[in-house]
Amino acid sequence: MEPNGGVQAELDALAARIGHGVSVDDPEGRLVAYSAQDTGADAARVASILSRQVAPAIQDWQNRHGIAEATGPVRVPANPDLGMAPRVCVPIRKDHRCLGYLWVLEPDHPLDDAAITAALRCAHDLADVLARRPGPPPDWDVDGLVRRLLGEDGGTDVRDRLAAAVPALVGATIQVCAAVPYRPGQERVAALTSADFQRLTASMSPALRRYPAYVGSFVGATHAVALFRHPGGADPGGGALRAVGEVTDDATAPTGMRFAVGAGEPAPYAAGTARTAYAQALAAAELAVLDPALPKPLSWSGLGPYRSLLHASPPPADDVLAPLDRAGGSGDMLTRTLETYLDLGGDAQRTAARLRLHRTSLYYRLNRAADLLAADLADGLVRLELHLALKSRRLARRTLT
Repeated sequence: MEPNGGVQAELDALAARIGHGVSVDDPEGRLVAYSAQDTGADAARVASILSRQVAPAIQDWQNRHGIAEATGPVRVPANPDLGMAPRVCVPIRKDHRCLGYLWVLEPDHPLDDAAITAALRCAHDLADVLARRPGPPPDWDVDGLVRRLLGEDGGTDVRDRLAAAVPALVGATIQVCAAVPYRPGQERVAALTSADFQRLTASMSPALRRYPAYVGSFVGATHAVALFRHPGGADPGGGALRAVGEVTDDATAPTGMRFAVGAGEPAPYAAGTARTAYAQALAAAELAVLDPALPKPLSWSGLGPYRSLLHASPPPADDVLAPLDRAGGSGDMLTRTLETYLDLGGDAQRTAARLRLHRTSLYYRLNRAADLLAADLADGLVRLELHLALKSRRLARRTLT
């Protein structure tokens, strides 16, 4: 049986059984098929049938109710402003991959348990049918278009070609994630070996396709990047960060390599905003490697003072720390102690525990650093100056821009 014919037959049978109009959209909002019996079709349904595409505003309303992450039926309430009656969405999944959404209109009364059960059975059968559908045309190299969109040549033509391949991007909010390699215990970016690069290139895109909001990805010589539609809701972007972290770590686990993942701010889908989000994601990921005080994974909003320092032109100098550099072999130890103390808000007990020091040893180091710097560590402005100087020094170690 041909895939499209199989979908149509399944939908007509379901509509006749439950007495409600039904339809199927693919994950990008393209209409796949709709039942001949379309009792109670609302304006939104009629518009999608005529254009063969769900409008971006309707997709946004549907996504706000968690359909992209759902594994069972989701009730999407009416939205009169969009011409939408209430409806039930049943995600169509196979092997953790979202293949589309089965929609059942309920304009007059909610579906009963028998109708829900029939819709679930239909979605299960449709998963096998849709898995055999042909994918996008071969000239739609989505991963290649994502690479170009985020690069220097990512103009409006690339934006439009990517939107043609993934229509759900039209009017969407996007998020960029970057993954930077490192080795545990080392505060520097690690180099990808040829074997790591090959494993990551082969596995990243196929593995991330299980994530419903995924658009495309690529692996460069120094880091990996993925583009997602931003789902909003209670976990904005967290799922994307976790997905990229799991995939990158799994691909290089045999070599002991790890990845710090950073996410840029959610942004409207456009060439310029995508490149800005890419720069933010890369900065967050790399600084999470360079500064152990930062968490992994890390979003741009969690970078704290680094966001201001990144925008400073020229970057602030850290000459205030020069006396510690001239302190010989103890200079690095004193610098790290001071930075940890300032990172922890001047909490001596937590600092001693973090550095595994006796409180007396901690106070000796802090007093020694204060004497060398001629600084009063009880003065808030002095502490702010020193803290910014320490973070500026870490920022200067960036190599990925």
